[in-house]
Amino acid sequence: QSTRIMLLPAATGNMQELLRPDTTPRLPRCAAADGGRSSGTKLPAATANCRSCLVGREAQALAGTLALLGLKRRRALRQRHRRRQTGTWQQEGNCELSPEDFQQQNLSGAAKEGGAQSKVAVLLNRNAKGVSRGVEKRLKEAIGADNCFICCSEEDAAAALQEMLDSGRYEVLVCGGGDGTVASVLNLMEEAKKSDSTKTPSLCVLRLGTGNALAYLIGAQKDCLKDLQKLLDHCSRSTKPAPALPVKVLSLSSVEPNLERKDQTLCFFAGMGYDARMLKDYMWLRDKTKNSWISRWIHSPLGYIVALFWRTLPATMRGEHVFHVRVTNLSDEAFYVDPRRGDWSVRRKRGEVLYEGNVGILSASAVPFYGGGFRLFPFAGSQPGYAHLRLSDIHPAVATWNVVPIWKGTYRNHAKVHDFLVKDVLIETDKPTPLHHSGDFVGSVQKLRIQVHADGHTELTDFLGDW
Repeated sequence: QSTRIMLLPAATGNMQELLRPDTTPRLPRCAAADGGRSSGTKLPAATANCRSCLVGREAQALAGTLALLGLKRRRALRQRHRRRQTGTWQQEGNCELSPEDFQQQNLSGAAKEGGAQSKVAVLLNRNAKGVSRGVEKRLKEAIGADNCFICCSEEDAAAALQEMLDSGRYEVLVCGGGDGTVASVLNLMEEAKKSDSTKTPSLCVLRLGTGNALAYLIGAQKDCLKDLQKLLDHCSRSTKPAPALPVKVLSLSSVEPNLERKDQTLCFFAGMGYDARMLKDYMWLRDKTKNSWISRWIHSPLGYIVALFWRTLPATMRGEHVFHVRVTNLSDEAFYVDPRRGDWSVRRKRGEVLYEGNVGILSASAVPFYGGGFRLFPFAGSQPGYAHLRLSDIHPAVATWNVVPIWKGTYRNHAKVHDFLVKDVLIETDKPTPLHHSGDFVGSVQKLRIQVHADGHTELTDFLGDW
């Protein structure tokens, strides 16, 4: 085997080492680059330091650095896209539309010109508990991406609604979210009516929220795709509109002493005191556990129970939820529902004080359910044009003991639970009291006006109707 002289730079000038015969077999460049692993021969360190090897190692190091940066980027994007769990719409930048979402929505106008002229549009609130990326994909496949609007903020929803109204072809607007999403869309539609005489579409609710009070009212299923497909099949084979249920809507407004209307908000149910405090505690719990392994269970109706026993119930045992209230009737007539007479309605006149005293909860609703199937307002649909107003100073321990009949709407206690049918009332409290509507905590108030905004003018697609 021939020998060759290795000319290597050396700092010490050891000539014997420099003139040492090299008996290492010649290997292809690829074998030297992998350190001789391909041939099973161990190469000297000097051979592995050739220029090609150094370039290869630098390329591997660069690739590793880029992979690490990519991993950090993906983690950052996941953090940015994490859904905010403390309200209907995101306000802290945790929910953003991806470039793909923007591309689909920017192309929606062009797609509508040549695509199938659907009568149904879907508005999805990405902050809602049940709106995952998988649900988005399935709904887009069912209705078409050009008819599906993904929203992360109320501004997104307003822009999407305006585009729907400008097209003039949608007859049904499907709300993908909870009760807060529907209330938000309802307020946006009310604003659109004031500025434009265009007819607004009827509303359909998918069961994608947490409490889903409206979903229980119209019989929406847990599998939202089945409900959407049922609606699409009806619209494709029939010229008649889908079965709809006319519902009442509440109007909330903070007022001055002269009863001038201010900051009007439309909703289906609202509450002050105990229930608003429990909702505030639940939202606190969701914020604390949103990045933990138990978030899956806490961000559900189970979370209300945990918040109830962990924070709300101890606070109410100390009497922190009690407030003094006076309720005045501002309509022509109202009714007291007397449980001693078999829930007989007793008429009350305009200007009459319906109730004055200490209570722990005051709630009003135009629908019987409160969320999760909780039938807190059994008289909400008993008389057209009237909402159910309920006040209670029942002890929390007694309420907990009777949770089953209260949940079913059969509990009666004429001394502690007071039910009224009202159209227009003024609520005055002795201190700022927590207030919520549609499952969202909105702050504290001392004076509030509650009115039945409309009776039969808002229609919800009725999955329990005659299809």
